[in-house]
Amino acid sequence: MPIEFSHSLCRYLHLGAFVWAGRFTFVKIGLRRHIVEVRVFAFPYPLLLLAVWTGVLVAGDYVVLETSARQLRAGGYTNTVGEITRSDIGRSAIRRRGLDMSYSYSVDGVGYKGSQYRYDDRNGAFDYRAITNAFRRGSITTVYYNPANPADSVLSPGLDGCDLLLMLFGIPLNIITVALWIASVRAKSSARRFDPAGGLRILRQAGETRVRLALFSPWAIGFFGIAAAGAAAAMLIVCLRGFEPSLRFMSYALVVVAAVGVAALLWAARRHRSGRYDLRIQDATQILFLPPADNRHESLLVPKGEIVAVSMYRRVSHSPSGHYFSYVPALERATLNAQTQSLQLVNWGWTEKKARAFADWLSQQLGVGFKAMY
Repeated sequence: MPIEFSHSLCRYLHLGAFVWAGRFTFVKIGLRRHIVEVRVFAFPYPLLLLAVWTGVLVAGDYVVLETSARQLRAGGYTNTVGEITRSDIGRSAIRRRGLDMSYSYSVDGVGYKGSQYRYDDRNGAFDYRAITNAFRRGSITTVYYNPANPADSVLSPGLDGCDLLLMLFGIPLNIITVALWIASVRAKSSARRFDPAGGLRILRQAGETRVRLALFSPWAIGFFGIAAAGAAAAMLIVCLRGFEPSLRFMSYALVVVAAVGVAALLWAARRHRSGRYDLRIQDATQILFLPPADNRHESLLVPKGEIVAVSMYRRVSHSPSGHYFSYVPALERATLNAQTQSLQLVNWGWTEKKARAFADWLSQQLGVGFKAMY
């Protein structure tokens, strides 16, 4: 089914379906290093799919923003009286779609013919039949024209709620796409270079060393909050108000979505400043503060003398396409019964290169050995 780039919600839904259909595929291969199978990309250039999706999304964004900007400028157009000469529903390649309208008007004694109801006449959210009933053939109506170019005219100037609704639907798609590009670029660059401590941020303060183990920065949390709030708000608005909410209602909705993002950013920034996501090593007391992880809901205080080794656990995730590995750094703590207790430092898995680099750095800082726990 061809994708038409027009100012409508259908454009974004079509784009989402395109990406879902073109998602990456995997094959199973055996590696000498590991007995179990590991999945790898069968498609040799997975970034090409992301690039294609990005191109389609940018094209859709351009259409939405360009027509919205023209509609906004049309709010300042001069008006005159015109007559509707044709009023019908248009037809696309496969179905009736858009508006097929024409009208005549004159400016300073010069006659003109117009054909645009709005600059986004093919907007799938419009009630085409209601518009053609309101602008019947032969009826007299107000025509809004560009004073600098009287041939440029519309019958409905200014933004409406649907314009902002489409922008709201586009916000999560754009944020997710940018996040995927950032993750891809970082993964490619880190694979080509060696980052001390796995590239983690190390903060050295008076008498204390902190390692930031948070998965996302406050800014990332803020943008993800906007994306989540935008997607939820758009779906809720469509359910409650349909595809033609009022401009005021949509303005309030966008303010609420932005407020959610700001609140998420401030919440994450506060938790980062508190050190909740940091591994803290105090020089004077030789005390370690471990961040919440592995079913620990609060920071854990551990004397440095109880740490006997730094380890790295391999996690195996199973899927129909095979298995893949991720790696989790941990500390081995001595207990009273001569056994060791494993204290994982993060809840999510890293690449083997990153986990090993951090484990090597941490073992040097603590003066203990390293061992892999497979």
